[in-house]
Amino acid sequence: MRSKSDHAWRMAAQCAKLAQGADEKDEREFYVRMRDSWITVANRYEFLDSIDEQGAPAKRPRSAAGQYIPHPVSRSLERRRGLASRQGR
Repeated sequence: MRSKSDHAWRMAAQCAKLAQGADEKDEREFYVRMRDSWITVANRYEFLDSIDEQGAPAKRPRSAAGQYIPHPVSRSLERRRGLASRQGR
């Protein structure tokens, strides 16, 4: 049975793919927001999965699906990253 975090990572990847294929800026931005939301959900489920019933961290390796690395799908993301690196100087 697949975990909820695996499902959320797959949904994030699907939204990233849809954002890349979107022709309209509004549609692309929608999918980017959805991707980010699914990443948040996946991270929360992975955290919950790592805690056993007594509240102690369980010793589980991170799932392969959890290694999803989002890539920029719009220039606005690249601009934000560039701005953040310039502000950190």
